[in-house]
Amino acid sequence: MNAPSGTLDETQLAALSQRLGISARQLLIAAARLAEDPERAADPAYRDRVLEDARDESPPAESAARLLLTPVPDYAINEVERLFAGIWPGSAARQDG
Repeated sequence: MNAPSGTLDETQLAALSQRLGISARQLLIAAARLAEDPERAADPAYRDRVLEDARDESPPAESAARLLLTPVPDYAINEVERLFAGIWPGSAARQDG
């Protein structure tokens, strides 16, 4: 992952979204939830649960996505990119399976 430029890498977001079989919008919701608790986010089972929950397009999830998709400071982008880096290696198995 590179230093943040103030925007998310759309190509990377699309690739991870495709690998996981989840919309980019819902993936961002999952990233926001994982960023809230970095200690728990280190647990692969917890990450999988959050990604599964993100598939639910409930009104609160949509509100979270709209909030996350507004311009965010660099530190937030850093957090999201760090979380994507943690999810990326395991996502290859999902694509193959």
